Amino acid sequence: MTDHIRFAGHGVLVTGAARGIGAAVARRFAEEGGRVLVTDRDLPEAERTAAALRQHGLGAQALVCDIADRTSVEAAVAHAVAAFGLLDVLVNCAAHCSPDAPLFEDDHDEAWALDLDVTLTGAYRCCRAALPHLATSGRGAIVSIGSVNGLQDFGNHA
Repeated sequence: MTDHIRFAGHGVLVTGAARGIGAAVARRFAEEGGRVLVTDRDLPEAERTAAALRQHGLGAQALVCDIADRTSVEAAVAHAVAAFGLLDVLVNCAAHCSPDAPLFEDDHDEAWALDLDVTLTGAYRCCRAALPHLATSGRGAIVSIGSVNGLQDFGNHA
């Protein structure tokens, strides 16, 4: 951690933050002084991630959020604003990837729709809910983390 705390006092909401890249992003914002809301569909894991950050003296809370559900997203944004007094940063890290199966050989309509609804439309829902608060903060930012599948073929995934 540096002496310069870039996100001191910033309210940060990170989706898909229970583990992996989302947890690492939440940790980095917290290390830089941000007050972080760790959100995920898996509340016990989100709580573990937030608790680990708090053990290091970092500001973090956990909340269940399913970005496929507009009401859940709106509740998460409202919680962040109520908890932090503002929302400065939204990080869209939640995603869904259906299990490996030949994409065009079986009936994958439901799996395809779920992947798009969570990964693409979910990020849109989060942006739409957060935007009014980000705009009034005077320093609002949105970070959307995409898939490595955009750079390399992993087979059976679009």
